[in-house]
Amino acid sequence: KYATLSHRWSDEELLFQDFQNDIFIKSCLGWKKLLNFCTTARQYYGVSFCWADTCCIDKTSSAELDESIRSMFRWYRNSAVCIVHLAATSTFTDIDADEWFTRGWTLQELLAPSIIRFFDAGWRPLSLSFNDKEPGSTILPRISLITGIPSDQVHGFHPSSRMRVDNRMAWAAGRAVTRDEDAAYSLMGIFDVSIPIAYGEGQSRAFCRLVESIISAGGHISALNWSGRCARHPVSSAIPASPKSYCDQVALPYLYNRFIFDVEMAMTNRGLRL
Repeated sequence: KYATLSHRWSDEELLFQDFQNDIFIKSCLGWKKLLNFCTTARQYYGVSFCWADTCCIDKTSSAELDESIRSMFRWYRNSAVCIVHLAATSTFTDIDADEWFTRGWTLQELLAPSIIRFFDAGWRPLSLSFNDKEPGSTILPRISLITGIPSDQVHGFHPSSRMRVDNRMAWAAGRAVTRDEDAAYSLMGIFDVSIPIAYGEGQSRAFCRLVESIISAGGHISALNWSGRCARHPVSSAIPASPKSYCDQVALPYLYNRFIFDVEMAMTNRGLRL
């Protein structure tokens, strides 16, 4: 039984090596954040173990980083609770402007856990709910409005490539990432697919591999409902270059037709086959 932390990284985060070398400074903001996280998880949920991406992953090891990124959704999914720290929020009315809602990785950190709780900059709960994702929570409608994700999906999200791909991509379209490739890597868990991590390949190539993996996993045909620039693919221009390509969706009611929904797609050496 463990808690996970979802937060916006700051300049004073404590890393894995800081704990290994015992050189961290207890007066720095990173230490205070971790201490408050652990205290909060124990106080509100009786959790004895806590996991934070800043210090629980050895990012100098490419093998560990690869495994961690591909396992991230599952780790958040299996946690007893996800504590969300909104560092730029002091009251419930400020929540809309918090950067947490604009970051790529925080999308899966919102959707994956069964139980989530939002805390303000001073680590005070922003609601009286045990679970801010539960129907009836005072904060759930606000979260849905800010993110554009329906409340029922925030509450009961199920990772799959066979659901509306375009809708889920649109949730990520306006989010920013520090490393370009993370625009793709941060979505693997959302679609229940896995691709090797290869920083340096560029966003277009990484996103191309993601969508190709979604198609190969029996992905919904709405994966093709996009506009804009196509990705760098050797034989096909059917795959977009980024999640932003799904911003301008076309209403496609026929997607719900059983025949169309069950259509088989496959990427071959000659291109996309339908």
